[in-house]
Amino acid sequence: MSEIVSSAGRIARSPAFKFFLIAFLILLLLVPLLMVAGLVSEREGRSRSVTADVARTWGGMQQLTGPYLVVPYTVRIEIQEGDKVIQRTQERRAVFLPEELSVTGDTKSRVLHRSIFDVNVYTATLSVAGRFGVSNIAEVAPDAISVRWQDATFALALSDVAGLKEAATLAINGRDTLPFQPSLGVPGTNLSGIHAKLAGATSAASGDGPLQAFQFHAELHFTGSSSINFAPAARETRVELASDWPHPSFGGAFLPIERTIKADGFSAKWRVPHLARSVPQSWSTAESGLDRFLMYQFGVSLHQPVDFYDLVTRAVKYGVLFLAIAFMAVFVLELLSKRRVHPVQYVFVGLAMVFFYVLLLSLAEHFGFTLAYIVASAATGGMLATYVARSLASTFSGLLMAALFALLYGFLYLVLRLEDYALLAGALLGFAALTAVMFATLKVDWSGRGPTSTSAGDSHSRDASKMV
Repeated sequence: MSEIVSSAGRIARSPAFKFFLIAFLILLLLVPLLMVAGLVSEREGRSRSVTADVARTWGGMQQLTGPYLVVPYTVRIEIQEGDKVIQRTQERRAVFLPEELSVTGDTKSRVLHRSIFDVNVYTATLSVAGRFGVSNIAEVAPDAISVRWQDATFALALSDVAGLKEAATLAINGRDTLPFQPSLGVPGTNLSGIHAKLAGATSAASGDGPLQAFQFHAELHFTGSSSINFAPAARETRVELASDWPHPSFGGAFLPIERTIKADGFSAKWRVPHLARSVPQSWSTAESGLDRFLMYQFGVSLHQPVDFYDLVTRAVKYGVLFLAIAFMAVFVLELLSKRRVHPVQYVFVGLAMVFFYVLLLSLAEHFGFTLAYIVASAATGGMLATYVARSLASTFSGLLMAALFALLYGFLYLVLRLEDYALLAGALLGFAALTAVMFATLKVDWSGRGPTSTSAGDSHSRDASKMV
């Protein structure tokens, strides 16, 4: 029985047992790491909620679509009622797109502060000009029995009309000025916007016949947040946009053909022909609505170059690797020292490293990511290096741990900045750390028997040989 107890005690004191115990502690520390990841997600959700709340009052992401020329017409349809076929008239609407569209705009950006969160917003001034050709109803409905040209509507869609800050007017051929009215003026559409009745435009009217070709011009003043987008609504669409925001992110179906980005803002130009989109120049609302340009939007976002929530989330993903490296470093120093580190002390070290991410997140929300990272890493690394030095009663061990933490946190910051090479850098660090631990412990007696057992074994062999 005493031999079993002695063997159990020897195993419990062996480096191998301590090694597997450390591995088990690392797995346990995955629980607080997951809790930290959940905390980051919760704070990010709170930030998005604040952004949405500001957008409801200031103006949301703006999407300018159109303009459309909408003309009501009637057709004769046949309806089967029992054994009878009844002919009735039904009103529909034809949609015509402009031949040319030119949008020239300028945005002034600012950052609004709500609690501890920042929201990117802007004020935009857009000049919308172009030309409609002669509308041919036969291209839309050859069977039309009547067309109400006098009720033609000029419709311009804007995703958040609450952002409009000034009354807008529509100029036709530079002579007629028409006021815009609320809504698109087209029943059954889910788009918001403004419209103008062309009945008062004498320069475009032609009695009861089709509208003449006409030019148009409108000035829009509105506010928005995060992004501004456009749609290639004309046979030839040109967009020129300038802004004082220095970090644009161009996206959508089409990228600018020209762009200039400087420290004080950017300018960009788009040119999109109608052949680049699968939308005809005219159609009937009986076939499709006005929302046919959703997949062809293009524009720019007011990109925030440092999203610290994403950076903290990515940093947490390296938590297990950092725990393993730090624990193995303490373990190797323990093997080289006469002092022993208790498993509870390993837990304290692990919890301190996990708390680094909480400290980083809380500081980043107030001071920005870079300063928060410097403070959190210096505080955590300095405290842990001092703790290890006191635990092993060795200043040299403390200095080695300080150098290790400086290397780890410096490497992590580099990885977070070089997103495209994050996997490669993490793999190289893990491989280097594993190689260092393997060769540093090459001569470790993992069984814990020590040279006494080997000497006793050799003596026993010699005595046996003498007896023979």
